Amino acid sequence: MLPLRDLLMHDLRATWARWKETTFGTSYHIWQEGLDVSVVTELQEEARTSAVAMLHLGRSLGDEHACEALAAMGDLSTLAAMRARLDQGDPPLDPALRVRTALILHQRAPDPQLADHLVAVLGAPWSRRQVDSPRVDAAIGLRRFDGDGDEAALLVAVGDPCYLVRYHACESLLMRWGARRLQITDYPDIFALIRGGDHLELSDAVKAHLDEARERLRELRP
Repeated sequence: MLPLRDLLMHDLRATWARWKETTFGTSYHIWQEGLDVSVVTELQEEARTSAVAMLHLGRSLGDEHACEALAAMGDLSTLAAMRARLDQGDPPLDPALRVRTALILHQRAPDPQLADHLVAVLGAPWSRRQVDSPRVDAAIGLRRFDGDGDEAALLVAVGDPCYLVRYHACESLLMRWGARRLQITDYPDIFALIRGGDHLELSDAVKAHLDEARERLRELRP
């Protein structure tokens, strides 16, 4: 028979797991769609208080999703802890969580240095065996910043082997520059140069097309 302490921990983990799945969906759903923090950030009064208590339970059990939701709700102790872990990188955050954490922190207290975390994820080596969504999320997230270094990273990403990274890097640049048309498909000549599948290795011909797309995009910069 398990000791009382182990029984209590088992009950707490089971309670948290049931509440988390009821609130946010299954682990597979969260993996596919991301954590929808709006289901807790929009709560009011007693419902919000109850959710915060459950999320603190999840945080105490080491669940990163609980930390993410608490930060989105503005929990000060969680925000401070997440910023410290993000900056220290020990233990390193999963790339997807690193991007989401940086964006949550930036939304609460804008800080241009947080873009460095998105740039690091965006520039990480990629292969078809890896999930590309964190790099796509980083390309999308960088439209919330306006630094020279992260703009340069987006311009590099126009030549990325992954099509979705190229696509969203282009649109982030258009948004940052306040272009009149914000969708890359509204620029057929540029879109024709960046569209296509993913590449394990870029051929010289593809590189030339992507270099030309980058130069044409630069012409749209005010």
